[in-house]
Amino acid sequence: MERGGLLGRHSDLHLKADDLARSLAFPGPIRLAEAHLGLAAELLELCQSIGRDDFTVEHLGVTWRGRRDRLVVDGIWYRLRRLPDAPPRLDALPSPLPRHVQAMLMSERLQPGGLVYVTGAAGAGKTTTASAMVVSRLARFGGIAYTIEDPPEMPLNGWHGDGYCSQTTVAGDSSADWMESFRGALRSQPAATHQMLFVGEIRNRESAQLMLRAASNGFLVVATGFGTDIVSALDSLAKLAGAEHQAMLGNMVRLVIHQRLRDGRLEARALASPSASGPVAARIRGGQFVHLVGDIQQQEALMIRNISPLEVQDHAA
Repeated sequence: MERGGLLGRHSDLHLKADDLARSLAFPGPIRLAEAHLGLAAELLELCQSIGRDDFTVEHLGVTWRGRRDRLVVDGIWYRLRRLPDAPPRLDALPSPLPRHVQAMLMSERLQPGGLVYVTGAAGAGKTTTASAMVVSRLARFGGIAYTIEDPPEMPLNGWHGDGYCSQTTVAGDSSADWMESFRGALRSQPAATHQMLFVGEIRNRESAQLMLRAASNGFLVVATGFGTDIVSALDSLAKLAGAEHQAMLGNMVRLVIHQRLRDGRLEARALASPSASGPVAARIRGGQFVHLVGDIQQQEALMIRNISPLEVQDHAA
């Protein structure tokens, strides 16, 4: 086993900055083996040199997503999760999505742009699903994708079939840094090319508004967010974007996915809005989020009959 593999065989490492011998490895927790403390010291030094709370770091061929935790009573810890070596694909997820959800994520109806919002609780695999969608659509349809992440969590940069992904790390933690990253993507639109924008997480009002602007400019925006269900996730996003942008949100939403892991199996529900003229769009514009429950149920009935809600030509009620 190569030196990097000694640490890389773990899914997670929690390194205690002032006492590496008390560090933890996962699955576990277990104590980090004494024979691995030298490698852990190298990795810790790299983490400390970055100087940010959220970051990615590569050590001996293994890439880790990191978080500097400064609120623990016994000092600073660095929480690291090993990132996969290869980009995810929708048809090869460790726990597959329901077939009808996969089909909608890959629908050609999404090519003109709009917003796909992947929601769920922490640890539900939102980023994996969103990243797999970007990679799979690039491989099938070509075009270019930009990402805005803090930090990047999947190895997306490069060619996927005839499509290319340009992965971006946000320069800092402030709203201004996020806004500049959005503006950079908006200024980078090539002519006559299918374009996607993957936003790792919508963190503030400015980002939510710029995301909607990108969708209105022809990007297929793929974003992740938290929510206990589809309705609460959309309601929270509307509040974050602000009342003055609620109409744009209604016009731009094309697909909302809510997923959760239960006993290691991925479960997902979906709400499609094929166009700005449909009833789902009208309800979002009007802030009638509670009424979306009925739309979700109606669409699930369609999917039982193998009819994709994204392919249905709808008109506002």
